[in-house]
Amino acid sequence: MELELYFYNECGFSQSVLNCMANLHCEDQITKKNIRENPEYEKELITLCGAKTVPVLVIDGKPLRGSEEISQYLVGKFL
Repeated sequence: MELELYFYNECGFSQSVLNCMANLHCEDQITKKNIRENPEYEKELITLCGAKTVPVLVIDGKPLRGSEEISQYLVGKFL
């Protein structure tokens, strides 16, 4: 299963998901794509979702939006 997280550091919702990942010790299993550091990631996100709203967790090519929803998914998968 491939997991990718689109985020940027200044976003509080992104920080919530990053903190969840740290607490679950699953950071090494999720590819992190900072859209502020790499413009290509922002383009990928817009192509995938039609917007550049973060955070978005992509699970095998399917986007999951919303920090609460993403955190719930991660807890279910990694706890």
